[in-house]
Amino acid sequence: MLRKLQAVAVLLCMLSYAAAGTVSIGTASARGDMRVDSYMVKGNATLFDGSVVETGQATANLRLNKGTEITMATSSRGTLYRDRLVLQQGESQLAASSSYQIEANGLRVTASEPNSRVVVSMKPGKTVEVAALNGSFGVMNDHGILLANIRPGRSVSFAMQAGGTPTSFQGVGIVSSENGHYYLTTAENVKYEITGNNLQKYVGTKVVVSGTVQAGAASGAAAVITVSSIAINAAVGATLTSVLIIGGVIAGGGVGVGYAVYDATQPSSPASR
Repeated sequence: MLRKLQAVAVLLCMLSYAAAGTVSIGTASARGDMRVDSYMVKGNATLFDGSVVETGQATANLRLNKGTEITMATSSRGTLYRDRLVLQQGESQLAASSSYQIEANGLRVTASEPNSRVVVSMKPGKTVEVAALNGSFGVMNDHGILLANIRPGRSVSFAMQAGGTPTSFQGVGIVSSENGHYYLTTAENVKYEITGNNLQKYVGTKVVVSGTVQAGAASGAAAVITVSSIAINAAVGATLTSVLIIGGVIAGGGVGVGYAVYDATQPSSPASR
């Protein structure tokens, strides 16, 4: 009887979406219980634009239109849209051949090439960890400024710093010069254009830069940093060898990742609300 009532509840939810003219964007399946739009579901469910999926002690596999596949780890929660997953709790793995994004704490994670896989995890203290398994991924903040290009086998943690201004910048990188313009390339493989005085003497040198940053005016253009201070890294010390701080987001990298979303095979307890 309970299963019949659950099936009726899910059917009523689907009919209400259909009545509103909403079109399915994919399906969800789990080996145990999951919640879809606050309804307990066993097995499979249809997903619509804005559907909320919550897992308990079993993972959920989400198959969206255009070949996007997402695995939500246990004890995870996210809202699904046609073009993105907004991760609110837990961990998700994305396999995408398109520009589908995962958003977490205001960060946007997007594949830079086809057939890429990434794991995005919400950690304590408003920290987001991004690990590229295959292909590469770009991570932007909510102002469209690129923070990291993450290559396969690397992970980067992003911590949210209280009180940071949207355009503040502090980071370490190598200065280069091209066609009369100067650039700073960071450890996370991001190239920013820099403007300021006497930059030519730092070409080929690792430096610590502070200043303000703005997204590039043209689509795909490098963000531009207006330098307020610049110093050779060795003169500053070893504490800023790889840390990048933009708009209150602290990025730090790592290597040798081997992440895999746990695939629960045992029966699940109900997903939490």
